[in-house]
Amino acid sequence: MKEMTQSNKKGWDGLAATHYKKYHIEKLLAGTPLLNEVIRREVGDVLGKSLAHLLCHIGTDTLSWALLGAQVTGIDISSESLKYARLLTDKMGINANFVEADVMEVIEQVHEKFDIVFASTGVLCWIPDIQRFAQTVKHLLKDGGFFYLHDGHPFRLVMNAEDGKTYPNQIVGNYFRKQVWQYDNLGDYTDPDLLIQEKSYEWDWTLGEIVTAFCDAGLRIDFLHEYPQYFYSGYTPYDVEDNKVELYPCTFSLKASAR
Repeated sequence: MKEMTQSNKKGWDGLAATHYKKYHIEKLLAGTPLLNEVIRREVGDVLGKSLAHLLCHIGTDTLSWALLGAQVTGIDISSESLKYARLLTDKMGINANFVEADVMEVIEQVHEKFDIVFASTGVLCWIPDIQRFAQTVKHLLKDGGFFYLHDGHPFRLVMNAEDGKTYPNQIVGNYFRKQVWQYDNLGDYTDPDLLIQEKSYEWDWTLGEIVTAFCDAGLRIDFLHEYPQYFYSGYTPYDVEDNKVELYPCTFSLKASAR
């Protein structure tokens, strides 16, 4: 597992510079948070609250929470991504902390507790152990704090064939598939022509496995919402129409509280 996450790290190191160019950095620098309306509404007021952002990448969402008044810490495995996150922090004149750590090792490396732990958009596919991830969230939360997750809905897995291709609106794959996806190159959602020549690995988790992991970690599920559309605001994807409504769940959100 360590070898696979380190290979993914190299891939995300390679994507960081492109994402710094492709994400809506100019809006962020102008003081506009890049969080979509669903996330902002469901998380609520963060003024004065401490917030840890897991898998923060180049920190655009992390710093968006800072603009809204949170005391933020971003955590990511990619040193190159965090270089751009710190660059943005300096340009914005914001007080933010960034920690380089594999999310599977955060329990050993990060001992601060937070009011809110946050993760969003393209997160769970990079998690090799969902139980460990849930335990990490619990470890980071203060008593009475909560975790918020917004991500692609696992149902989308049925549109992924064994050849790695996606067939929109067609059931071609196994929702309960457990094999690790392995790719020779890491592709990019902001630039279809960009390929990072590093092996990448992704994992599938059913909705039942996700919810159960957080219950097993001792968290109380406050809500689980499902949406028939994608929500993009921090970057412009090349193949998805923003907020297009489908007949199946595209995204979901989960809030879980520390008892």
